[in-house]
This record gives sequence, structure tokens and C-alpha cells, in this order.
Amino acid sequence: VVKYPLNWSAWLDLALLCPDKAALMDVERSLNEQTRTNFVDVHWIAQCFMGHALMEQQEHEEAMSYFKQLHDTFKSSVYLQSAMAKTHYNALEYDFSKDIYETIRRNDPYCLEGMDLYSNILFVTGKRPQLSHLAHSAMKIDKYRPQTCCIVGNYYAQKGKHERAIIYFRRALKLDPNFLAAWTLMGHEYVELRNTQAAIQAYRRAVDIDERDYRAWYGLGQTYEILTMYQYAIYYFRKAVHLRPYDSRMWLAVGKCFEMLKKSDYAIS
Repeated sequence: VVKYPLNWSAWLDLALLCPDKAALMDVERSLNEQTRTNFVDVHWIAQCFMGHALMEQQEHEEAMSYFKQLHDTFKSSVYLQSAMAKTHYNALEYDFSKDIYETIRRNDPYCLEGMDLYSNILFVTGKRPQLSHLAHSAMKIDKYRPQTCCIVGNYYAQKGKHERAIIYFRRALKLDPNFLAAWTLMGHEYVELRNTQAAIQAYRRAVDIDERDYRAWYGLGQTYEILTMYQYAIYYFRKAVHLRPYDSRMWLAVGKCFEMLKKSDYAIS
């Protein structure tokens, strides 16, 4: 990446090799040293890399600072707008994220990148008409995209048609077997149908693809909680807590399981 900075695929692979913030800071120091040795400035794309890697590590504020600096220069960049929307989404700031996605749709009506996350926001916030409009629009643009299949899956999930939703999440995975969101969302639908075995398999595939997917760990915890296997549930909820230590939902889930095991002191703490 020092010799050919615009090789974005190499940056993405480099981000996968940084399991935590300490490793990422080591990479940043190394890059700065190499660029100084070669008497060149640090390329702006290194800021994209830092923002992306910090976003994946759930370091929302720091990631956003990188994206905002870049956005001052590249004001019309859809990638940066999508990255900022995703960062707000990960931080549970749905209103901010929704506003950015709507801006992207106005400026680039045929853009499907990231629109599966936008559909998640519409699902969570109960915006049924907007989700219906997004699903119909995505089908007209390109029905053979995993993002489209996830959007339509969310549409059917919101209507309570869980079997139909699963069909579309499966279609997304036929198009891209590593499409993480589809595995997690399909797990949610199997939980709704009380098909715990299928839900566990879907969530496990999600964490096999990305160990930092807290939603899949949380889903595994919920599934084992339904099975009243609270020790297993605590193990998976703790994985989610490790990834999202500031998210009250994760702590509440752990506390509830300790309560069910009659371990009141642990539950209180």
C-alpha cells in the first residue's frame, strides 16, 4: 500500500489483520515511518483505511472523525456518506443514519450499496410505507443483488411473513455466500419461527465469517436463552458485551440469565 496507495483491496485485507485498536495503531505508526523514509506524504486513502478499520472495531467517534475530515474534501463521495451512515447505525443513532441514507437516495437513486442497512433502520423504527417503497424500488433497479434480497426479506419480516423473508435471505446467500447481514437476519427469522436449530446454524455461519459481528453473538445468546440453556446463553452474551461494552441491551441480557440461574449477586453487578 505504500508503493501503490490506491489498491483499496489491499487496505481492506490489512484491516482484517487488525483484530483490535492496538494492532491498528501499530499499523498506522508503521505506515507513517515508511512514508517518511520514502520522503512522501501520507496518502489521503490511509484516512479512509483508518476510518473503515475503526468503524469495524465499533470505535464510532474516532471513525467518524476520519470520515468527516475526508468529507470536507470529497463532499459528493457516496462511499464516505455510506460509511458515515453505517457508523451512526452501529452507534444506534438511527435518525442521523436514516437522514444520510435518504440524502444518498436523493443524489444517487440507483445506489444499492448500504441500502440493506437502511432497510434495517426502517424495520426497527416501524417505517412500513418507506420500507415497502424501498423494496419495490430495489427490485426495479436490480433484483439479483444480495442487498435487494435483504431489503425484500426485511419487508416480509415486518409483515410477519417469516417463511417468505427466509426465502429472500437465502437468495441473498446464493448470490453471495459471505453476505454477513443475510446470515444474521435469517437467524432472527428462524428465532421468530422457534426453529432454534436452524437459527443457531445461521448465527454460527455469521460469526465464522466475522467474529466481530456482535448481532450474531447476541442472537446465539437469545436462542440458547429460549432453550433455557442459560450457561451457554451467558457465554454468547458475554461475547457480545466484549464487542459492545457500552450497549445496555447486552448487559441486560447477561443480567437476566444470571437472574434465571438464581445468581442474584452476579445479576445485580
